[in-house]
Amino acid sequence: MGSLSSLDVVYVALIFIVPGFLIKAVRSQFVIEQDRTGADQFVRLLTYSAINNAVFGWIIYLAISYETTYNIRILLWTLLLLLAPIIIGFISGIASQKEWLYRLLRRAKLKPIHTVPNAWDYKFAHAGGEWVVVVLKNDTIFRGWWGGASFASSDTKERDILVEQIFDADDDGKWTRTDKSVLITCGEIRSIEFTPHKEPEDGE
Repeated sequence: MGSLSSLDVVYVALIFIVPGFLIKAVRSQFVIEQDRTGADQFVRLLTYSAINNAVFGWIIYLAISYETTYNIRILLWTLLLLLAPIIIGFISGIASQKEWLYRLLRRAKLKPIHTVPNAWDYKFAHAGGEWVVVVLKNDTIFRGWWGGASFASSDTKERDILVEQIFDADDDGKWTRTDKSVLITCGEIRSIEFTPHKEPEDGE
């Protein structure tokens, strides 16, 4: 049995690994996926690449079957290996973020496993424009505003959060804005309460 040459290895990587890596990289900008082992990650990359080749492989068939110039062939390979995976990653990332397939399966009375691995990632992926009350394990309480400048870590080993605007509360429960933000490190949080912001109605 013959062995693969260095050039063959490059071809295999370009066709079966690079597209999958690009799809995963683009998807990760929109959705947090469950942690996978090294072997599972590799299989996932191969699967993504296979999907890419199944959807756009006809492009290379055209390049091989018909007489095309060198520049056209380079353009077609670039489309297959670079642009097509980005398109697939973008569409699948948006679909996962909007939960299109999940909602469709739920409407069909099925119970699919959610793509987001835990409640922490799910909540903070949808959080924004909310009041928060963070209670620490030592009973310290932080009240604040969770907006676009706030941040929650998606690393399962470092569950820290940054609350962009902290408020003080008096004995009557009235919140007063401060010029402070707070970074709360991993392992200190007991609970986080979220209250959606509501615009005051006319006349109030």
